[in-house]
This record gives sequence, C-alpha cells and structure tokens, in this order.
Amino acid sequence: MAGALVNRFKEREENCRVDIIECFTRLLSYTVSAASSGVLVLASSSTMDDAYGAVVVDLRSNVSSAIVKACERQLNAKKGGDRSKSSAIALLSTLSLAPGGVGGSDQINSVFKELKSILNVEDDVKHKHVTANSKSLKLEALCLVRIILSRCNPHQHDATHVKNALLPIMLPEICKCVNEDWYKVIAEALRVLMEVPHLMVLGSASKSELDMVASSLYVAIEPRLALSDLDQEIKECALSASASLLSVLHASLTLEQKNRIFDLLLERLKNETTRIAAIKALSKISAAAKSNESLDMSPIMNATLSQLALLLRQQNRGLMQTALQCLDTLVLCLASESDVEMDDGLFDSVLKDLGDIIADTDLHVCHLSLSASNSILKARPSTGALINSHILPAALTLSKSPLLQDPALSSLLVLLEELITSKAITFEKLRDMMVEQMDTSNGGKVSKQVITNLAVCIATIAAVATPAKQKSFIKSTITAINKSEDENARSTQLNLLVTGDFGRKIDLSTMGVAESVQKIYNQSFDSSNEEIKHDAALALGRASVGAICAFLPGILADLEKSSGKKQYLLLSSLRECINCFREKESDGLSSSIPLILPHLEKNCESDEEGVRSMVAECLGSLACLEPKTIMPVLQQLVTKETPNKALVNWTVGSAVKFAISGRIR
Repeated sequence: MAGALVNRFKEREENCRVDIIECFTRLLSYTVSAASSGVLVLASSSTMDDAYGAVVVDLRSNVSSAIVKACERQLNAKKGGDRSKSSAIALLSTLSLAPGGVGGSDQINSVFKELKSILNVEDDVKHKHVTANSKSLKLEALCLVRIILSRCNPHQHDATHVKNALLPIMLPEICKCVNEDWYKVIAEALRVLMEVPHLMVLGSASKSELDMVASSLYVAIEPRLALSDLDQEIKECALSASASLLSVLHASLTLEQKNRIFDLLLERLKNETTRIAAIKALSKISAAAKSNESLDMSPIMNATLSQLALLLRQQNRGLMQTALQCLDTLVLCLASESDVEMDDGLFDSVLKDLGDIIADTDLHVCHLSLSASNSILKARPSTGALINSHILPAALTLSKSPLLQDPALSSLLVLLEELITSKAITFEKLRDMMVEQMDTSNGGKVSKQVITNLAVCIATIAAVATPAKQKSFIKSTITAINKSEDENARSTQLNLLVTGDFGRKIDLSTMGVAESVQKIYNQSFDSSNEEIKHDAALALGRASVGAICAFLPGILADLEKSSGKKQYLLLSSLRECINCFREKESDGLSSSIPLILPHLEKNCESDEEGVRSMVAECLGSLACLEPKTIMPVLQQLVTKETPNKALVNWTVGSAVKFAISGRIR
C-alpha cells in the first residue's frame, strides 16, 4: 500500500495529489503511533535483536528514500501549488519521528535545499505580491527544520549530518526569518535557533564553527530581545533562545555580548508581562552555570536575587513557584565568598521572605522554599545564623504538622542535615528543639503522623553527627525507653521509632547496642499499649535494614515459635524491612530471601486473615525486588495441593495484586 501511494504523488490534479499525500501521511502517523504503543516494531539498527516474534516494519530501507524523493519533487515543482508543498512538508515532519528520520547526509542536504527555496520566496518574487499561503509555507518549513534538529539521536538523525547541512544551507536563511513581518514566522525562527546550540555540541562542532554560530545567533536574537513593542510570543521565544545560546555557547561569546544579554534578561525580569519567561531563562542559564565555572553570573547576581525575593511576596502562586525554583538553582552558582561581594542585608531579606512562606497551608511552595534555603546554606555556610533566625523556627513548626509528607518532608530532612554538617547549630541543641515539639504540638495532643515525622527528623540529624555523639545518642535513647515504659506512651513511641530510623541509616551492631535494642523491641511487643506494639514492630523492621545480619535471624527465629498477635507483629517487622529495601532500590536483601521464603510459605494458609494479608504484602514486595526468584515460587504455591488451597490461593492472589499496584504500605 505504501509503495502504491508514493507512486501516485505525481498526480496532475492537485486536489487528488494532496488527498493522496495526506492519506499517506495519516497512514505513516498511525504506523509511528502503533510502534510507540508496542503494536508493531519500526526497524532500526537495534530492533532486529529485540523484536523476535513481533511485526517489524522496515521504513528505513524500503520506504524512507522513496518518500523523500517524492516530497522533493513536490517542493521544487514549478507548477506545484502551495497545498501540495504544504502536504509534502507535513509528510516529512511525520517521517522525522520514525527511526532513521528523513535519512542520511544526502537526504538531509536535499531536504534543506528545498526548504531554503521556500524561505527565500520573497527574493524570488521581488516584484510580485507575497501571498498569505507563502508565509504559511515558511512557517511550516521552519517547523520541519525544528523537528529535524530536535530529533538528532542515534535512532533518527545523525547530529553531524544535520550540522553539516544546516550551517551552509539553512542557518543564514533562518536568521533572516527573525526579521520577517509576520510574528508567527519570527517566533518559529527563534524556536529553531533555540535548538542550534545543542546541535553544535551533539555534532562535535569545531571551535571556528562554534564561534561562527554563536556570532550569528547573537546578531539574530539580540535585537528581538531588546525591543519592547513586540508580540508576547516573540518576546518569550527570544528569551528562550538567548538562554539556550548563553547556557551552551557562552565560551564563544565576548564579554560584552554576555553582559548585554544579562542586562536584557534583568530588564525583562522587572517587566510584568515577561517576568515568568525571564525567570525560566535565568533558571536554564544558572543550571548550566552550576556545572560550568566559565559561565559567570556574578554581574547580575545581586540584582536578580533582589528581584526574586520581591516576587516571593506576590499572591500569584505560579509566579512564586517559578521564582523559588530559579532561586534554588541560582544561589548554587555563587562563587566563593571571597570572590563575590554580596549586597549588605541581601541574604537577610531573602531568607526572611523564604521563612514567611514555610507553612503547611501549601506544601509544594513549602518544599520549594525549604529547598532554596538549603541551597543558600550550602552555597554560603556563613548564612547559618540567618537560617537559624528566619528559617529554623518555621521549620520546627512545620515538623509538628500532621499534614507534613512527601517532598516537603524530604526537603525538611535535607535542610536539617545541612544545618548539622555546616555547623550552623549543634546536634544536641537541634535534637532538644525537635523533642520539644512533642509538648507544643496541638495543645499536647500528638497524632501518630507527627510522632513519625519527628522521629525521622531526629534520626536524620543523628546520622550526620560525629561517631562519638551518635554512640552517646543511641545509648541515651535506649535508657529513656527503659525508664519510661508505659508511663509516657508518646515519648516511648518517639524513642522506639527514632532507634528504628537511626538503625536504618547506621549499623547498630557496630555500636554494640544491637542486642539491647532487640531486647527492647521484644519487651515492647508485650506492652498493654497497642500503639507501642505497632511502633516497636516498625522500628525493628527499619533497624534491620542497617544491620540485616544482626536482626533478621532473630525475627525469623521468633516467627517460627510465635503465634497470634506477636506473629502478626513480627510479620509487620519483616514487611517493613522488605519495603525499606524497596524504597532505596537496594539488592542487599537478595542473599536473605532463601531464609525468608520458608516462613512466608508456611503462613500462606494461616487461619488469621491479618497474618495472611501481611504475608501477601511481604511476597508482593519481594516480587518487586526479585521477580525472577519470587514469581516461580508463587506459581508453585498456586499449583500445590494442600488442605487449605483456597486460603493459599487468596494469599497468592493478594501478593500479585500488591506487586502489580506497587503498593508499599
């Protein structure tokens, strides 16, 4: 069908010709979509080994070259209408998405030459009226060039081939299009120029090529970036193009050119209509500067930080988020304190504004603010006192919020770690502050989530303390648990969870306290308080992650001789241990799986539904960790004849459900 349609691209009647090309474009589009969804495989250099038994469509050798030649005839036909050319461009755009793209060096060169003639249409019709269709064709031609440039990878277009064809043929014409009259053509030309710097890197361009391209791009982009009375789309595209140029080809620009772009970016940052686009451009540049010392952002660092701080006081949530993300990246570009002079009181103002928006009313903004504060402390350890003054009180208040979770919690933990490692505050002082939150939380009523979060925070800062302080800390925590018992349930729960979370990060067996901790957990299983029992089970499972050889044999031995509630608690510990290994994607549990499986298989047919459910979760989590080991075991359990086969099947079915859903708890 493909061959028959391509052969009919030369139909004389344009309506018929356009319908045939559009029909083939739709056929090709469906084929590419089917390949992306796995219905069939489009042949490439790597598919023949992986496509055993699948339907393979070889566009690269059978169809692509014929499509390109047929489209070229449409593009250079003297009597060809604009509709035929437009359809041919649409077909080439679709072909660019398939493996192999439009082809190799010869095909790319010939396609670019045809597109050049379209972009040059005004020179060919100096004394004729340029139709709206001609402008539309220019826009479509530029879109095709952008697609080809953005699809330079091992499976589609070779970056070197595209670069070698682009520089002499297309780049001068694209730069001219930036001076067109129609705003859509200007914006699309800027989008194409946005892709060029990355192409130069992928195509291993020489120093002279980089310098030539950087100069051409600067001359084309700078006037559009400088003008204010332009369409909004052009302004945003000019900002994106300048960010791409500066972040990739900064070494090929002169100091004056870089400073000019920086000044214009700062000017756009102060303008309300271009503010968000300017922030995104600065974020891209600062991300590049973070990994490349030769890109110096110090000329605008003070002014940019001041402007971003002002934006944190805005009510516009989207603007606030964008400013926070930029601030987080920008401060990491700061040079050493001796190299760059910062305005007096700048960090004081910025951190005060960050502290004001750290609250559980908006956890995403809270997460971004904590992350930015951590970046400031990391880049400037001398701001430790300001962090303690402006950020820490809000962070402590947040730590006792029952809403705290996910990214906000992770950012809080990272900030607390940095406070200890940068010596902005002592471990003992921060730990006491965290413990005090128990008494000030919600009028003394502490939820389970708050206790869990506080335990994680305390364990996190203890894990980065000095070894001597760690040993003293864990021993004092054990002593506190032994003294409190059931008298102060909340304190006992907190300390139990702290030992578990600390043991997850630090091997307790190296501190000589593994036996003492194991004894405490076993004693807590006999507590009259159900919450203490549950937290002891979780703590035992988490502590096992850091010292698997010290704790796992004891869990399995007790599981063998236990029943009822204690058996359920031990299975909870085992489940927590497995899930912790899943969370950190570690294979440290692999050698212990043969020891664990017999105990799980034995309890598959337990009369207690809670025990079977816990076994199913353990098996499901293990299946995610070691599918090649666990799935055959589940299959054997299903086919095995036992008196309680229905219960076994229920357990196995639940395990598969947990594995498929990726459920952790």
